Amino acid sequence: MTIREVAKITGISADTLRYYEQIGVIPQIPRTKGGSRDYRESVLPQIFLIQRLKAAGMSLKGIQRYMRLSREAGDTLPQQRQLLEETRHLLMGQIDSLQSRVAQTESLLEEISA
Repeated sequence: MTIREVAKITGISADTLRYYEQIGVIPQIPRTKGGSRDYRESVLPQIFLIQRLKAAGMSLKGIQRYMRLSREAGDTLPQQRQLLEETRHLLMGQIDSLQSRVAQTESLLEEISA
């Protein structure tokens, strides 16, 4: 598949796909004799996983590490789990912070409504 086809299927821009390859989030894509990227269908599940990790709030560095671990031989599931748990912990902290801001805003609203 061409990079345009993969971009259309995944909804990720060609520039982002090239960047993901450059930083190792996806493996190096084989090239045609003409030098164009020739994506195999087997890379699509990896790209969809990257989208899920990003949607879950994982940082790009975390995604890089997660995807590297997923391609390594041996049992890397504990490390992958740790990355997901770290992401959850960060998200919970953000929720707490947002809830505090909402409470502050509600307090200010009460003050001006009195």
